[in-house]
This record gives sequence, C-alpha cells and structure tokens, in this order.
Amino acid sequence: MTVQRELSPEEKRLIEREFTARQEAAAQQRHFCRAVFFAGIASGIVAAALRSFHVLTVIGAGFGVCWLVCAVIYVGAQILPSTFAKDMDIRWHMNPWPESLRSLFAGRTIAEAIALLAAPTVAKFIFAFLYLGLK
Repeated sequence: MTVQRELSPEEKRLIEREFTARQEAAAQQRHFCRAVFFAGIASGIVAAALRSFHVLTVIGAGFGVCWLVCAVIYVGAQILPSTFAKDMDIRWHMNPWPESLRSLFAGRTIAEAIALLAAPTVAKFIFAFLYLGLK
C-alpha cells in the first residue's frame, strides 16, 4: 500500500509561479532574438548594398560589423541557461553546446539563423546584378 502525498497550496503556488516565470523568460528571449534577427537582416542588406554599389565608407563597415554582432548574439542567445538549476550545474558550464544545438534546431530558429547568415551574400549578388544593369 502506497501513500500518495498531496501538494500543499503553498507548493502549488510556488510551482505555478516558477512555471509562469519560465514562460515569461522564454517569451522575453524569443522577443529579443526576433529583434536581433531583424536588426541583423537589415544591417546585412544595407552593408551588402553599400558594398555592391561601391560606396565604401565607415558607415558600410559599421553595418557589416553590426550584422556580425547580431549573428553572434542570435546564436549566442540560444546557449544561455534558462533556469537557475542549469546555471548551478557544473556539467552545463563545461559543455553547453548539446542544449544550445537542441534549442537552435527547435522551431524556426535554425531557418532564421541560416537566413541571417545568408542574407548579406544573397543581397550582395542581387545588388551586384542591379549595379551591372544600371551601368
């Protein structure tokens, strides 16, 4: 005969609060990643346009650096610990990559990461053809 223990109301509230906090943290991380994604796409396209039209300025280089920073932040944001328990686990700090790859491959993030990395190259080809067509 096994005795099943019921959760106390305080324990239930604590579990609900932790679940709500996790959901809010995940929503904030998705919102941040989405903003970084759009900023990276825009800066990569602008940098490719300036380079393709042979407008070599500090601004073009700045947009290129901004694109690179956005790509690193977008991929790097996928390896941050989502809970305090993972932050306390030494195994996670020794090798965070399996979890980061799982979170990167989950949903649309892998397609967005590929689009973020490929956008400047594709835009450079398109703008090069436009430049040659206008010339």
